[in-house]
Amino acid sequence: MTNLPNPTETQETYARRLEKDGEREYTIRKALRDHFDLAIEDVIAICGDLPTARNREIRNLRTRFPDLNENRFAWKISKTLTIPKEDALTWSQTILAAEGQG
Repeated sequence: MTNLPNPTETQETYARRLEKDGEREYTIRKALRDHFDLAIEDVIAICGDLPTARNREIRNLRTRFPDLNENRFAWKISKTLTIPKEDALTWSQTILAAEGQG
């Protein structure tokens, strides 16, 4: 990854900057792991406070997997973002309802 953290940036500040720059959650997670050598639990916690990056990630998943039904899409979200299935199901239902499929 070429977008290196500034020497004065904390992990959280770096993640927020990447989110502001238009990155998806997956990219931010990878950057945090690469540059700060964080445990996955710490990465998940930091990314939990990045709603725009999460939204981008979920919309990217929907673009890549447009034919998944509500439950399969929720499973894909849950596995990709390491979030509880219940939370992923809420995202899935919301997106499918907006598409007129809910």
